[in-house]
Amino acid sequence: MLELNRILNQFLEIAGVEVAVCVGRDGFVIDAASTREADIEAIGAMVSTVMGPAERVGRELGLAGMDQAMMEYRDGIVMMTALSREALLAVVAEKDANLGNMRLQGRRRVPELEKALG
Repeated sequence: MLELNRILNQFLEIAGVEVAVCVGRDGFVIDAASTREADIEAIGAMVSTVMGPAERVGRELGLAGMDQAMMEYRDGIVMMTALSREALLAVVAEKDANLGNMRLQGRRRVPELEKALG
């Protein structure tokens, strides 16, 4: 899991990113990295709860599997990335974080994260 933690910490190098969490589809946190106090367990549970229905919407519309979802709030951003049938990535960032870079880094790191999860 050292490799997984190293990759999650790389997300914190992106300007504005505060939390990176790898979570199982069951809502349990596998590993996390954070620059601030955050309820990591709550983030994991909520992300897994939201991702299921979002994926079902895509299937119903014939859009195949979901790769990534982004939720923007007044005070921040949550990006969710499907890693496998068993795991998800959630990245929490400040409102002014670079969305394009977050998305790019999320997509680029999927193979590394999948490998680290074994």
